[in-house]
Amino acid sequence: MTSSSRPRTDRQFSWIWTVVILLLLLIRLPSLVQPAGGDQGLYGYAGQRILAGDVMYRDMWDQKPPAIAVVYAVLWRIWPAESMVPAADLAAAGVVAFLLVALGRLRYTTTVGAGAAVIFLLFGDPYLQRLSGIYVRGQCEPFIAAAVITSLVLLAQRVRRRWHLVAAGVALGVASWLKYNAAAYALPVAVAAWAWRDDTKRVPWADWSWIAAGFLALAAVVIGYFAANGALYDLRLATIDYNLRYSNETYGGWTHVLRYLVTFPIERARVDPIWFLAGVGTLLLLPQAPRKGAVLVVLAWLAAAALSIAINGSRSLPNYFVQANPALALAASAGLATLARRGIGIRIAVAALLVAGLWRVGADEPIRGWRFASMPGLFANIRFDLQYVRGTIDRDTYLARFQGQKHDALENERLVRHVRASTSPDDSIYVFGFSGGSVCWKSERTSASRFFWSRPVIVGLAAGQPGYGVAGLLEDLQRRRPTLVALQKEEWRSQEFFMSQEPLRTWLETGYELQHETPVFSVWRAKP
Repeated sequence: MTSSSRPRTDRQFSWIWTVVILLLLLIRLPSLVQPAGGDQGLYGYAGQRILAGDVMYRDMWDQKPPAIAVVYAVLWRIWPAESMVPAADLAAAGVVAFLLVALGRLRYTTTVGAGAAVIFLLFGDPYLQRLSGIYVRGQCEPFIAAAVITSLVLLAQRVRRRWHLVAAGVALGVASWLKYNAAAYALPVAVAAWAWRDDTKRVPWADWSWIAAGFLALAAVVIGYFAANGALYDLRLATIDYNLRYSNETYGGWTHVLRYLVTFPIERARVDPIWFLAGVGTLLLLPQAPRKGAVLVVLAWLAAAALSIAINGSRSLPNYFVQANPALALAASAGLATLARRGIGIRIAVAALLVAGLWRVGADEPIRGWRFASMPGLFANIRFDLQYVRGTIDRDTYLARFQGQKHDALENERLVRHVRASTSPDDSIYVFGFSGGSVCWKSERTSASRFFWSRPVIVGLAAGQPGYGVAGLLEDLQRRRPTLVALQKEEWRSQEFFMSQEPLRTWLETGYELQHETPVFSVWRAKP
């Protein structure tokens, strides 16, 4: 090939990669009709209340750090509809794919970056997950992934200025204020700052200091805001005390923590093709790690993702693993790219491993013992959404599919319809259960208590402190009497708990009458 024809070929390949990436984004468009998951309803309601002037934790309580509620407040301002959740998830995926391409061009190759974007979009598609991915779309983790790769791309610049370092620290801070366990990504950020120095003779301490300055500046702003609004203690109880308790519930000591940290990537590789591909890619990269800084960054990114997941606890909830997808995709693409320099024997062996593995790896139901990298599940989920888009199934039939132990999309929407029909926008309501946020958010009604979901009350978080526990909930309900009360019958047995607490039961039975029962809710109306 002549030198004049090579650029033309590169451009042709760039167009091919671009078309494939756009097609992989387009196949996610049917997800825009999906209902939001239960967690996303909590974020949506918190975002609504922020727009109304309320302060997180003081006026409405959630266990997550405040960034996800701020994200949802911005989204609701831009697009006040439930479809904002899958739309934001799609946008985050597009940002990550674009930044993977950019990172490849800066520190790997164009092919590695584009290949990583394709692997990320195909094998990280939420449609591969159970119930078409409503439990993972719009969670904290897609935004964490976008923030972390933003930090790495800033550090990968060939000519790196001081503002790149500070901005990288701010991006890492954003990830950490989405979930504190994302602070683990300080590891790949630090490695990238060291490995990608434009002057290899310069010690990295100065660069690390500027990154830390950006991180701490954001932290100072957030902490200062809550201190000024008298919510610093509530912030600590909700996002530190509660989450330590939540995570520790799943572990039986440090031995269990270490065992989970070592074993869960292997378990994921058995059911999730992106983890399987990353495992193969990592094995191919390991021999190059001692002499290539770019490989060290990938390995550090993978290690941090595993640590961040383990800090969440060993519940292995599907959204926990989403944050790792960009790192997994880059490891897979970079590792497989090394085959171009390997012998024919290695290539044949890896090809055979990939074919055999991807036929067996997958989370969907096997077809004659084969799982086909979960592709049948992806196509079935897309087809179901398209049936609703075309009008071949009605709304209730469509929503009936999205049902779990804590979240029932159809029953939630029926309650939302009832709330809208039987209360005015100025009325407050109260839902004791996991779905309180979803119902208040979609009906655009205010919760009578800051505890708009039940678990902090059920587990007795800070029950001896003013404003917390059963006593704190009762104070809220007495201060802002709700027009309608719904008790949820879900995995946590919220209704059973509420009625077992004599002060709460007496308050309810004295001032309310049972209006109707559904399989998921008992609905009470205030007496005239």
